[in-house]
Amino acid sequence: MTNKRWILRDDTIRKLCLSWVGSIELDEDRLLEVTVKPYKKNRSLEQNDMFHAWCGTIADTTGHSKQEIKQIMVESTFGTEEFLNLQGRTRTRLKETSGMTVGEMSELLERTIQIGIELGAEVPEVTHG
Repeated sequence: MTNKRWILRDDTIRKLCLSWVGSIELDEDRLLEVTVKPYKKNRSLEQNDMFHAWCGTIADTTGHSKQEIKQIMVESTFGTEEFLNLQGRTRTRLKETSGMTVGEMSELLERTIQIGIELGAEVPEVTHG
């Protein structure tokens, strides 16, 4: 069996999948894993391009690196989250932009643009792709 990812937007497809799962004969030799969770659309490439363009123009204005600005913007918008390392010590990390939803990325973009304007950064030229 190959791993496939399906987004079930159509009610007919949903019913077909539920019918298929219900018809499976379960036995000890056959391993199955079924995960159902609400679909969350990740940030768009356009949002990502805009965010990186603003990070670049803010970096040019402040003298920071683009990566430093990216980290500053993510932390100022979402803070940090704690996790335990392999030695059981508490560490902190930033939220990964690659896993952000469209809404989260919109919030990050709004904050970044606001800070960029306050700092007098030039409006960046954004190229998509």
